[in-house]
Amino acid sequence: MRWPLDIMAPNQPSKQNKDGDLSSTLVGCDEVSCPKEGINDRCTVEDNTFLSIGLSRIPAVPSSLEGFSLVKGVNVSAGQAGNDNDNDKPTRSFRSFYYLGTPSDVETRDLSGCVVVFNDAPSKKFNQNGNDVRAASGNCSDVIDKTCIERLTEKATELADEADGNVCTSLERELKSTSLDERNGFAGNGGNLGNFTVKLLGDLNAVKNSSDCWPIQPKSDQLIEIASVTAINDYTATALYDEAYKITPVLTVFTGNDNSSVVDKTASQLTCLKVLTEEDPSDDENSSENSAVAVKASGFAAGIAVLAGIFALL
Repeated sequence: MRWPLDIMAPNQPSKQNKDGDLSSTLVGCDEVSCPKEGINDRCTVEDNTFLSIGLSRIPAVPSSLEGFSLVKGVNVSAGQAGNDNDNDKPTRSFRSFYYLGTPSDVETRDLSGCVVVFNDAPSKKFNQNGNDVRAASGNCSDVIDKTCIERLTEKATELADEADGNVCTSLERELKSTSLDERNGFAGNGGNLGNFTVKLLGDLNAVKNSSDCWPIQPKSDQLIEIASVTAINDYTATALYDEAYKITPVLTVFTGNDNSSVVDKTASQLTCLKVLTEEDPSDDENSSENSAVAVKASGFAAGIAVLAGIFALL
């Protein structure tokens, strides 16, 4: 049975309004008070340090899912040296982490369903309004046809309700074989959904709040890591934009299979995530020095150093 679209109003008031309202649909480090390294945002969650984060409430949810959020963080690693020829340039990894944020009173064992992370960015971009692409923000309807969003979420709900066995397996198989005319540009150019990662919601453990950055509002909410995806690219500014600041659609399918489930009816939503960065690299007096050291640096420090150097030269 499908959840009626007309009662899933995206602007319903959240239970978190008093102390956890977000200033925009998609927010970054400024909203959650990430610490800084010089001018650079920095957020460490457990053992993973991110150049920034993107946080968004899951839209159009039934009342039992109000206040549920999704968070994306990107770690830029140290590079790997290439050989002395033009076809083997130095590369580095861009590792994106995805978290489900829930109110503190939600039991993770009561969650059931699937999460689909679409790894290929839509062909459209968020409106920058003259700003740096890193600070551009928006929602799914800005970059994906509304009809496509509706048909995708409706289809996911139907599959979950009709699945005999593993919901995620059925969903993955259907998404690989289905093509809708309205999906043109969903994952770059073309009418398919591109590469995606499907994860089961269930038996997930909450992340320990042991770092100096807790990228969620309100701060009492818990975070559950649901997926991580690694891409390899070079040191160019284009690669940095494409990998670290790309838009990632995430489909959540919450199912109700017993009395302890969070929802009593299947609910499917599409949320678009993107890391946001607000700092102005031109203020960094050491940007040239940072750029020079970047190739030899390691972990997050390398990503931040290269980031500052690239933009100082633009």
